[in-house]
Amino acid sequence: MKSKEFFFLLMMLPVLAIAGTREELAALEAGKTGLSLSRTPAGKAPVPVTSPANLMALPDGRRTDMKNYAVVLFMQSHCQYSAKFDPTLKAWADQHGIRVYPYTLDGGGDVAFPNPMIPRKTDRTSPLADEIITFFGNGLPIATPTAFVVNVNTLNAYPLTQGVMEIPALENRYASLIQADMDQTDPALLPPMPSGLQATQQ
Repeated sequence: MKSKEFFFLLMMLPVLAIAGTREELAALEAGKTGLSLSRTPAGKAPVPVTSPANLMALPDGRRTDMKNYAVVLFMQSHCQYSAKFDPTLKAWADQHGIRVYPYTLDGGGDVAFPNPMIPRKTDRTSPLADEIITFFGNGLPIATPTAFVVNVNTLNAYPLTQGVMEIPALENRYASLIQADMDQTDPALLPPMPSGLQATQQ
């Protein structure tokens, strides 16, 4: 009798080991992806957990998810004002989880954005690169640093600053531009950017 029980236990060891390994893999996978695989019914794909919203309070009391907006920055490696403004912008954006897409007008980066994107020309006969036409085509002078708020879903862009701007003023303008975007305000009706800011003209 004892030999039969012993033989049965020996036969069950691989099954128990496989079950334990499966649970360990599920726990490791859950740790990597943030999913709980143990609650997923057999044969069904796990449902990914979405990242929490990054909410910002607007002047009128509404809140919006910052994942819907980004900042597009035009800078130059040889611009003293970009060198002053870019680290401040990056620190502020990192603190609030705001994505920044930097473009360089002279091919180089700086301390804050060492590897910026270079504006490209899809039409070789065009005097300006596509991104320059898109963002500065409304008559805004081409200068650095210049930043725009962009709705990543609609690609509507609003001038945030042209030149060095202190963070409190930048935050206020950023919030008012997002509010205007949510209200679908005509960009021509937006208040102008503050004048007299430090910028390098092209």
